[in-house]
Amino acid sequence: MEITRVRAPELPQNYPWLNTNYPLSLQQLKGRFVLLDFWTYCCINCLHVLPQLRYLEQKYKDSLTVIGVHSAKFDNEKEVENIRQAILRYDIQHPVLVDSGFKVWQQYAVRAWPTLVLIDPESYYLGSVSGEGNQQALDDLISQLIQAYQEQGKINFQELNLTLEKHRQPLITPLAFPGKVLADEAGNRLFIADSGHHRIIVTTLDGEILHLIGTGKSGLTDGSFSEAQFFAPQGMALDAENQILYIADTENHALRRIDFKRQIVETVAGTGEQSRYIYPHGGSSLETLLNSPWDLVKVGNRLFIAMAGSHQIWEMQLETGTIQTYAGTGAEACVDGSLIEAAFAQPSAIAT
Repeated sequence: MEITRVRAPELPQNYPWLNTNYPLSLQQLKGRFVLLDFWTYCCINCLHVLPQLRYLEQKYKDSLTVIGVHSAKFDNEKEVENIRQAILRYDIQHPVLVDSGFKVWQQYAVRAWPTLVLIDPESYYLGSVSGEGNQQALDDLISQLIQAYQEQGKINFQELNLTLEKHRQPLITPLAFPGKVLADEAGNRLFIADSGHHRIIVTTLDGEILHLIGTGKSGLTDGSFSEAQFFAPQGMALDAENQILYIADTENHALRRIDFKRQIVETVAGTGEQSRYIYPHGGSSLETLLNSPWDLVKVGNRLFIAMAGSHQIWEMQLETGTIQTYAGTGAEACVDGSLIEAAFAQPSAIAT
């Protein structure tokens, strides 16, 4: 991030604000650093930035305020209630300004989702950075700046108290933002990815619960049905013959396997760390980093994976335990052609 010091445009007070009881202004936030996150809730790259923002706002909670500026890409993303539901789904814990008509986007000369803008305690614009993977650079920069401004007596160390949407609308429903379902007619079963509760629910086709798999808290833990942990699981694929259910464990950047005969959950691909490498590649499944796998389909002894984060389709050979890019350059686009020249944009479902 290059530092340039100009006065930051004030935030609009007459637009909808979420995760706060009142609109926030740069004037009232003087004495604190402000980090604006320009995002839109259907953007996979924006979702990848959320854990990085959570880390920064927790580490510097007495001197940094993160504000999400939601600049909608599609019409449905402009609806305030849809944005509120996205805040609940992704457990966003900082204020969110609904940027109607891209006014704030234009004032800050933003060109891409996501873009992060840093403002100093005197309401001066310091600079911006776009894309993912900037947590460490921002962490180092904010740490240095806090020390420098503290020495000048320009920081007002205090924590900001907010009323979050999840406090107004607690998630007490049996399901929380279920991402995918898979029906097994022959086995009279329905598999539900209860994404918001970080678990898999298995019922009969009439809704009688057979299994609750996962503790209900996010994590990457193998073991028994009561010990295992997932993180926002999405798509599933069933191997009915062997009584195995494969799961795209999206926010763990992993593939998991539920063995109903042995009643255990195992990781079969990914390390839990997000891959930053988008060019076609592969390797041993448990040593290869993945990027937000969103859906699965099983064809013979192969799993095909909608890898939303890298805009590709991947393939895992179940017999050999290897995994690799099957199609897509890694560029976010809509390009037909051979497997090595085709391009996708955040593929999130797959079927054969």
